[in-house]
Amino acid sequence: MTNILFDNILINFGFGTKAEKKRVLLENNDKIVFMDLTCYDPSEFYQSFPNLHGSFAALFCDEDKKIEVHQRISTPAFILKLKELGFMPFEISFVSCGFIFPRTIAQIINEAHFALEEQVASPQDIDRAMKYGVNYPKGPFEWSRGRELFVRTLLGELYEKTKDKRYLASKLLAQ
Repeated sequence: MTNILFDNILINFGFGTKAEKKRVLLENNDKIVFMDLTCYDPSEFYQSFPNLHGSFAALFCDEDKKIEVHQRISTPAFILKLKELGFMPFEISFVSCGFIFPRTIAQIINEAHFALEEQVASPQDIDRAMKYGVNYPKGPFEWSRGRELFVRTLLGELYEKTKDKRYLASKLLAQ
C-alpha cells in the first residue's frame, strides 16, 4: 500500500486486506487519515477509527483518474492534494460498501464472466457489445484485467454484508 503524508494528513492508497487497513489506522492514530476503501464498507471503519476523516474509491479509476470521495470530516487540503496528484475527485454525500462506481462495475464484470461461462459470447465480443451497445469506455473484461482480486474481494464483501446471492462471484471470476 502506498501512503502519502503531508500536513499531518495521511492518504492511504492501494489495496489491502481489512486487517492491513486497520493496522494502518492504528499505527497512524495521531494523524488525519483518508483511505482507499474501494472493497470495503467505510462506515464500519468510521465507527472504530475517529482518525479516519474520509474514504475514497480509486482502485477502478483509469486514465481519467476520477475518484469518488466521501469526507466524514471536511478537510479541503485533502481534496487539493488529490488534485495535485492528478486525480479528479467528486464528493459523494452517502457512503456504502463498494461506493457507487466500483460496486456497479464489479457487478458488470461478474455478469460478463457468467455470460462467458454460459458460452454466450467470447470476451472480445462481450467487450465490444458493452462499448458499442451502451457506450462504455471499456468492456468488462478490459476493465477487470489485472483487477480480478479487487472484484472478487468487493463481491465477497457485498455478499457477506447482504447475503444476497447476486454478489456471489462467477466460477470463472473466482478462479
